[in-house]
Amino acid sequence: MKQALAVLKKAPEFQQIRKAITKPAGRILVNELSEEGMAALVLSGYFDTERPIVVCAPNLYKAQLLYDRLSIAVGEDALDFFPQDEFITSEMLVASNEFKMERINAIKDVIDGKRKIIVTHTAGLVRPMMPKADWKKAELRFETGSEHDVEALARRLVEYGYKREYTVEKPGDFSLRGGIFDVFPLNQPKPFRLDFFGDTLEKIKIFDIESQRSVGTVDGFSAMPMYEFFYDDDGMQKLLGFIDERTGSTAFTAVALERIGRDREAITDHRELDRLSRYIPILTGVKTTLVDLLEQPVVYFFDHHRVYEQFDAMTAEMADWYLSTGDYARMGFEMLLDLRGIRFDSVVAMDMLDRAYAQPFDATVKIFGREPEKYEGDFEAFYREAGVLVKKNAVIVAVKTVKTRDNLADMFEAHGLPFQIIGERDAVAIGIVNLMASEHYFDLSLLTGGLVVITESALSRKQPIPKRGRYVSVYQNSKRLSSVNELKPGDYVVHYDYGIGRFLEIKTMELGATKNDYIHIEYRDGDKLYIPVDAIAQIQKYAGSEGFEPHLNKLGGSDWAKTKQRVRAKAADIAEKLINLYAQREHSIGFAFATDDPMQADFEADFEYDETPDQLRAIQDVKKDMEDTRPMDRLLCGDVGFGKTEVALRAAFKAVLSNKQVAYLAPTTVLSRQHYHTFVNRMEKFGINVKLMNRFVTRKDQSVVLEGLKNGTVDVLIGTHRILSADVVFKDLGLLVIDEEQRFGVEHKERIKEMKVNVDVLSLSATPIPRTLQMAIMGVKNMSLLETAPENRYPIQTYVLERNDTVIKDAIERELSRHGQVFYIYNRIDDIERVEAIIKKMVPEARVAVAHGQMNKTQLENVVEGFIERDYDVLVSTTIIETGIDIPNANTLIIHDADRLGLAQLYQIRGRVGRSNRIAYSYLMYKKDKVLTEDAEKRLKVIKEFTELGSGFKIAVRDLSIRGAGDVLGSEQSGFIDSVGVDLYMRILQEEIRFQQGVVEPEKPAKIKATVSKYIDGAYVDDDFVKMEMHNKIGSVRSRADVANLLEEFTDRFGRYDPDLELYMYEKLFESLSEKAGVEKVLETKTNITLIVSEAASAKLSGVKVFDTGNDVSQYFRFTFKNNRIHIILDTIRLDRHWLFTMTTFLEIATR
Repeated sequence: MKQALAVLKKAPEFQQIRKAITKPAGRILVNELSEEGMAALVLSGYFDTERPIVVCAPNLYKAQLLYDRLSIAVGEDALDFFPQDEFITSEMLVASNEFKMERINAIKDVIDGKRKIIVTHTAGLVRPMMPKADWKKAELRFETGSEHDVEALARRLVEYGYKREYTVEKPGDFSLRGGIFDVFPLNQPKPFRLDFFGDTLEKIKIFDIESQRSVGTVDGFSAMPMYEFFYDDDGMQKLLGFIDERTGSTAFTAVALERIGRDREAITDHRELDRLSRYIPILTGVKTTLVDLLEQPVVYFFDHHRVYEQFDAMTAEMADWYLSTGDYARMGFEMLLDLRGIRFDSVVAMDMLDRAYAQPFDATVKIFGREPEKYEGDFEAFYREAGVLVKKNAVIVAVKTVKTRDNLADMFEAHGLPFQIIGERDAVAIGIVNLMASEHYFDLSLLTGGLVVITESALSRKQPIPKRGRYVSVYQNSKRLSSVNELKPGDYVVHYDYGIGRFLEIKTMELGATKNDYIHIEYRDGDKLYIPVDAIAQIQKYAGSEGFEPHLNKLGGSDWAKTKQRVRAKAADIAEKLINLYAQREHSIGFAFATDDPMQADFEADFEYDETPDQLRAIQDVKKDMEDTRPMDRLLCGDVGFGKTEVALRAAFKAVLSNKQVAYLAPTTVLSRQHYHTFVNRMEKFGINVKLMNRFVTRKDQSVVLEGLKNGTVDVLIGTHRILSADVVFKDLGLLVIDEEQRFGVEHKERIKEMKVNVDVLSLSATPIPRTLQMAIMGVKNMSLLETAPENRYPIQTYVLERNDTVIKDAIERELSRHGQVFYIYNRIDDIERVEAIIKKMVPEARVAVAHGQMNKTQLENVVEGFIERDYDVLVSTTIIETGIDIPNANTLIIHDADRLGLAQLYQIRGRVGRSNRIAYSYLMYKKDKVLTEDAEKRLKVIKEFTELGSGFKIAVRDLSIRGAGDVLGSEQSGFIDSVGVDLYMRILQEEIRFQQGVVEPEKPAKIKATVSKYIDGAYVDDDFVKMEMHNKIGSVRSRADVANLLEEFTDRFGRYDPDLELYMYEKLFESLSEKAGVEKVLETKTNITLIVSEAASAKLSGVKVFDTGNDVSQYFRFTFKNNRIHIILDTIRLDRHWLFTMTTFLEIATR
């Protein structure tokens, strides 16, 4: 873009602006500019001066668009985003952290002296800030060899809003275990492990959040505070003193005192500090804004008069809020600083219209710009216009690839349009079109300065996909659910033999000469069961449907055996059904589709996004199935937006290339229409005829489609159950795609069954399923899972707060102001129309519709269809809102009583927004001043974690996957799944499938064990979950290399280990190697140890190898052969270490 802007330098108007911004102080007003022109002016200033630049847009939406436009031209490394929640007065219980992370990254760049364009908006510009000196002092720097008082460091991190945890799993966590100090700063993409010797920092490692292992070392890093409001003990005393002085000298109402009390608590605990920035001027004694942090910045106002209008609206909102909070305002806060009182040395005020202002400006300049043309594939219009434009302007046509550039060059030549091909550094000429391949241009039309830029997106019909930017949550690096056994005290567990109990703790107990860890489980009537940790595989964490509370079993009772019997009988039926279906298809002969050709490659290259690894695997699986002679029957599972449709598109395209027809069956009219448009957009250009059949298609059009299906001119038919009717006859159907089969009725399912015979079938499901189900039915049903979430351009900003009419009104108005739509979830049908009336009164200009489950299907579909077509702005709906539906224009979600909904519901509903290139907002509200039940409070706590992608997110996904299992196996299964928990159910199902397939499970020999202590010292690790994880890892060692690897990991994570821990690992290795060698008995005396190898295993072992290995490993080995069995004898009395070290070395070599 720099070479284009060079053209503007010649214009006197731009020279005047350049002169103004290179002076220490100057104020200039620029009128008549388009938004693209404003962005160009900012860039021109960025290249013309060395001063820092702040651009202030009126609101967050405009700031986001500006940020995106600027990033095209200069890349994201030259920019910082400074977004601020615009609901300045709302008392959020919790807000997600992405905005804060962006602001802190921007502040970090400022204090490091990096010159960038900082993009903000009115709320960001008037926010009270800590002074620059405080920020510099607050930055914690760590370098190898530096000295730190570790306890003081921990205290300081708490002051900065960090939270002490046992294991660091997300930004803002730190932990201290002996000399190991882990911390995950908000301003860093990865966490760090600090290795201290005393107070000296010996080593800094980066570690992986999933494995908790170190993955590299660095010489140093810095950690910024978690909040923009921070203070030490002296600062706390000053703030508390201020509160005491005000409350002591002024009489406040009970409402205000409660609010002040909440503030006091938050200040004392260093939490919820995001909502307390109003205390910053009280703490620091000065009023500081973002501009004050910079050295002589140039401040550009993007749509100047709207910035001031926005500020006035915020001031009015604040005044209303003060009235609603009793006399809280008498505390004397400044929630936002006065925009008119902020001193700006250099200002470029940009406006779309020609306006006069009361404020004095040194000069007013008019730069005429217009909105760039969109040609949308109409090249004739482009040639006509370009021929006129080149006479007086520098015209640049910038496309993304050299191939497109060369294609356009051929077209320009054929039409006699004068042009030259230029590179990124070549001068731009007037009088001809300057054609180039570059992604660093946006559309622009400036009559003043004579510059026109036309990009590929303006020329073609295809809309550009916003590239994924740096503005992405660091929380994506948070730890995911690592194992189903993430046990906390109080969790339900299932033991295969004893049933459902409650996990209490891991207890270390001494028995004779050894210490062992036991899992302590409580059963009905307070019965206790202690399970040795090395039998950990016998228990699993119980997982059932959300809200289902299992009954504890009685130890020694018969109820558990009966429950298992009932579940096994049901699982046997399912196993039989699955096996018969699979066998039937295995013996069917279908059509083998042709392998991929160049046309398939062209079609796939037309996909606008990068495929996820899961998608690529699924596509490969589907193609392999299709190319086989047996008919495909594959289930593809993945949440909305995870890319199922693309897999279906590629399969359909492949089928059509082999001259076969495709039927795509959708459960609702709305979904059939959405899929139809997607298919037409992708396939039409390749000459494929796609048709739609649902109740909105006229009879006349339907008869044309029916005729086309019979004679083969229709390649792909998309529709609802209408396509299952008897009059729908295909000439040659090759592929049937079924979307959400579980949502069709019994009658339709029977017809689907008939259609499935000898055609390839791809079933799609939006509900995730448990991996354990995939494992259980592997070999009898083909499945592909899409588990990688799509990479959204912007994360969903989630807030949890008391219901607040001002916030609801503002949220709806803000969404409408950016031409978006709003979902309002209200889950009570009896008075949903009352809520509709309230919203209509609150926002009279909004067009509001209602959707709920008691409407008939046609009514409901008409409303949803109207919402998709943008006939309505707000949809007030129960949780019935279509799960598979894709409405990218709806990007604000308000949930009326979030504390009444289950997590899985919240997760799925929240997924309705945030599906486009805009910031999406989700407001989870609960009743004002409501005394929450313990359950609802717990739920809200988990919802809070859910906003941070913490355990709430994990629980939601887990519950949904259980629902998904019901969809695959039949919804009537959910009761059986709940009675034993999902994991045990899957184990029983797998056992039944294998039994019916005639697989005989070999009887496992009794475990060979050695008498050593098997425990993890509480002084080394005192967290039960981490202990459980360690025991699991120790139980899976299979070689000495595994042991060495594990010892290295534990040293890395927890410091020096106890010799007992190493011995415990070697004992588990001994068990594994003994089983491999066929050892059937161990005899231990005071002087030696004897292993007796079974007759079968002795016959396979080479006596020479056994003898030679023994001699190589130790001189104290002896061997005898009795009763066809090898006896391995080791004289332990003469060894200087425990015999396990020597014996495992011998067994590992002998069994290779």
